[in-house]
Amino acid sequence: MMVRNDIKKEFGDYQTPGYFAVKVCNLLKDKLKISPAVVIDPTCGVGNFLKAALNVFDNVKEAVGVEINKEYCGKCRERIRDPRLGVTHGNFFSYEVTKHLKDETLFIGNPPWAMNANLKFNLPQKVNFKGLSGTDALTGASNFDICEYVILKLIEGSIGKNVSIAMLCKTSVARNVLLELDRNDVPVDLVRMYTFDSLKVFRINASACLLYIKMSTDDSKCRNCEVYDINYPDHVCETISFKNGRLCSVKEDVPDLEGKCCFEWRQGVKHDCARLMELEKTGESFYRNKNKETVELEDALIYPLIKSSSFKTPVIHDRFKKYVLVTQKKPREETEYIKELAPQTWKYLNDRKTVFDSRKSSIYTGAPAFSMFGVGEYSFAKYKVGVSGFYKKPLFSLLYSEKPVMVDDTSYFLPFDNYADAYTCMLMLNSEKVQKFLLSISFPDAKRPFTKKVLQRIDLKKCAENISFEELVKTEKRLNLPCSITAGMYDAFSGHIWEQNKTMLFS
Repeated sequence: MMVRNDIKKEFGDYQTPGYFAVKVCNLLKDKLKISPAVVIDPTCGVGNFLKAALNVFDNVKEAVGVEINKEYCGKCRERIRDPRLGVTHGNFFSYEVTKHLKDETLFIGNPPWAMNANLKFNLPQKVNFKGLSGTDALTGASNFDICEYVILKLIEGSIGKNVSIAMLCKTSVARNVLLELDRNDVPVDLVRMYTFDSLKVFRINASACLLYIKMSTDDSKCRNCEVYDINYPDHVCETISFKNGRLCSVKEDVPDLEGKCCFEWRQGVKHDCARLMELEKTGESFYRNKNKETVELEDALIYPLIKSSSFKTPVIHDRFKKYVLVTQKKPREETEYIKELAPQTWKYLNDRKTVFDSRKSSIYTGAPAFSMFGVGEYSFAKYKVGVSGFYKKPLFSLLYSEKPVMVDDTSYFLPFDNYADAYTCMLMLNSEKVQKFLLSISFPDAKRPFTKKVLQRIDLKKCAENISFEELVKTEKRLNLPCSITAGMYDAFSGHIWEQNKTMLFS
């Protein structure tokens, strides 16, 4: 039996307060001049949006609510005694709401704010609806927001029709929807976001907005989204461009560094077993894991570790507090070799094998014992330039030590085989021009503002063309680093960028 909290989670049961539903409807009527004949809420709950719409809009002939919770259906009918209203007990994922489309139609609502991986019952049929690659479909990239699914299905059923869509959602969901509009070449006349305080409205700490989309009947392709604060709907906070598969904030004085990085950004090691794999050194050959067990291990497979929260200085090369046990040099490599190379480590792993075997991610299914991901030749590069995926403003750090420095899977890096290139790259990425560019293509309210996809958009060839040696000297000084960059280092790195670009063009 599902308890109350489980039900709330399953159905995304965060009812929109009546006052806020009225506020949204008034905004749609007064600022966007919406005058629908049909209003449809595909996940209507107790009907606050339907009640507000029937009271605010002047020309509504029909209102339709669909709700999976039978008790809420009854409450909705009791609260709204209006002959124009029809409430259906049903599941959006199987109910065809688009059959109600006629005249000018408004889809309005607050779909569940929940991820499909967290739900057990209230799920759509499992399909790879974004057409992700095999690897992404197996990992976190295939985990999607139910609210996003609902909005995209409404868009799909409304193409070419006189339809407006106004949905409350997380801003990250809204941005994903923008990308899907572009990816699927969907005709739209207008797209807007109105941010609001979700903590005040729903007591949920999340960046949230009202996403408004006016579908086009004449193949118009709007690809800019103006962003407003819902309390100040006459003032544009920013404009987001969504085209060519990319999002960026439209700002003045942002250098054009858009392109494709000639080097491949890599993600750090992934093991999903931090309590056993991440260690602190307590003495010669002695380590303590997160279970507070002190064990004696060989150093052969243990490497310094920089977690995402530790990118605090531009150069990190000593005083490491954390270490990580790395069992493989490439994905799916057999791990039996550890038995002879490091017998104490092998025993440590096997004594705790049940913990490794209970890891939930499907990427470990059928893999050798104690497998990791995010490992390859690049993981063991002597020098790395890394960055946290979580920081709102990126700081790129040069990482090196006697042994290769590993980073966790919420961090990203470029590998190098020599100090000069790595140091020069670190300065270039921390330069004012690159920082401005990155802040224009990332969004600080995202769970992870900087991802491989974002970083891969930095065209280092354009950086070399637009960032002078003098600017690197200035960056070095701003970072409080000793003066060590030389014109020769700058020229050599620029030359390597040109060579790598040629290789990329002909590969």
